[in-house]
Amino acid sequence: MASPARSGFPARANSRLDAFLRRRLAPEVYDAVRAYEPCVVVSRSEKRACKYVVLSDQLLYLTENPPRSLRRVVALRDVLAIDLIDDYPEFLNSPDREINQHIRIIYSSALLKKEREKSKGAKKFLFPFQHADANSKKDLKKLFLQNPDAFRRLPTLPGKSSQSTPDAGPAVSLPSGTTHTKELQGFPGYRHSPSEISFTYDGNRNESHLENLNLEKKESELHLYVISTTSSLFLHLKSSWNNYIIKATLLQDPQYARELNPVPGSQKPYRSEEKMKHFSQLKSELFLKDNSLRKILCLITELKVAAQKNFILKRLFWKTSDLFCFLVNKLHEYLPESRDKNALQNKGQRADELAACIEIIQTLGLMFRETEIESSRLSTLAAKKGALFNLLVILITKPQIPKSHPVFDTQLTADSALVDRSMDAELQKLILEYTDKATALLYEILLVFQQGNLGLGSTKFAISWIMSFLQSCPPIVSFVASIVKQVVKGLSVSFRLLSPCQAVLLYQQFYILKSCLQYSKTLAEYIRNDHREEFRYFIHMPALEKRLPLCYPITQPTTRLFQEVLQLVEQKQR
Repeated sequence: MASPARSGFPARANSRLDAFLRRRLAPEVYDAVRAYEPCVVVSRSEKRACKYVVLSDQLLYLTENPPRSLRRVVALRDVLAIDLIDDYPEFLNSPDREINQHIRIIYSSALLKKEREKSKGAKKFLFPFQHADANSKKDLKKLFLQNPDAFRRLPTLPGKSSQSTPDAGPAVSLPSGTTHTKELQGFPGYRHSPSEISFTYDGNRNESHLENLNLEKKESELHLYVISTTSSLFLHLKSSWNNYIIKATLLQDPQYARELNPVPGSQKPYRSEEKMKHFSQLKSELFLKDNSLRKILCLITELKVAAQKNFILKRLFWKTSDLFCFLVNKLHEYLPESRDKNALQNKGQRADELAACIEIIQTLGLMFRETEIESSRLSTLAAKKGALFNLLVILITKPQIPKSHPVFDTQLTADSALVDRSMDAELQKLILEYTDKATALLYEILLVFQQGNLGLGSTKFAISWIMSFLQSCPPIVSFVASIVKQVVKGLSVSFRLLSPCQAVLLYQQFYILKSCLQYSKTLAEYIRNDHREEFRYFIHMPALEKRLPLCYPITQPTTRLFQEVLQLVEQKQR
């Protein structure tokens, strides 16, 4: 059974190419294809060849027009830059030259040369990052000492013997963001990835050190000439690369990786029909009347876990608007305050409601992530602007929690006070988690409008429009203040490197701050005037460099974004 129609693909979809891809790719890889488009390709091996470029969530392929073979040319993990070049290629005729989009992809084609000294009793680790220097080595050591459990066993590749030796510990690794391992096997540089270096930890001496490696780097370029003024391939490439960077960073968190990657031997064959049936069943159960909060929480968690592992569920989520509206209405039922009067006094019940809301917001964030190609998503958001407005207000408003009341019975006072303090601490912890998840979802929504600004999607969505709406909402000031406070806290913790999840959250916080500074005069003035001291003493580049490990794929994008935020803060008010 074929996958659902690819509504996000170019209007002149090539049914022959689509059928070819369905035959040549594994079902889970085919479902993860983001876009394809004809173009003129120039590289070391391609000399102005007219081919189709096919973009998946991890790889860039080339195939002939008409398609005969499928060749993998670039892995997103190796991409260093994607640029749109303003030029007029001489090899194109005059009309094509005027409407041409020249996309340049710079990627690493380095080779890893071994030469290492074996250390008895040493354990070997692999880290996915592209540029190793003295600072990154210190980061690796610090990360290990902070969290030794973060380093996990590297799965043995099919058909390849283990690289461990009798006198060396087992080889372990953080995931590099690769979920379609089959697709990467055989890809140039996969066996010894240019973005991996070896790191050893000597358990006997409680010391960490990098193995002596000779990393020979080489930058290559792939040029794509798209003969169209309306093509969104460049934006799809940028978006997919950004999505990959975030996912690759999160996969360095062991808990996130365990949730995403199946236990070896437990994975069933991928079948789109089964995923579609599973989604339909979950949706039907969610819509049942008289569902308890616990039942709703279980169903939403199941939906989130399934969507994490299967992109097709995200596509099905946006096919109609009913589930999106259902989840937003469910949030509105409990936020910012509960409609159930009992929850106004019962802290335990309020804690359960907040936990469910956090799960719903996480699920919505997951459905927004990597679905920019889905025109049905834009259709839903355009048709249900009321639900979108409600969601935005919910995200920037702090949830209300029950207040503590004095207990007058002296025999019960001590025990009640202890339980009360415990529940207060639990509620505060949930509010902090809620704020982080709300920040991540707001980031995804801002991306929708930013992409609309750049032409990826409907022109009805513009970042200035949503910022105008947000600045009209009174809670936005407190929300921005909480983001600044969290950034200060994240950059001020002594001797602690940020975890992968914290690093991604920091990137999202900077993106929101940049949007406020760039597209809202009111919020920009507020940030510059009311948070001048924070940016002067706490939020600065040396603090970021101390907290953000260079081995995270998201470190370089975060650094660039941080510099842009600082420049906007320092701009004189006009």
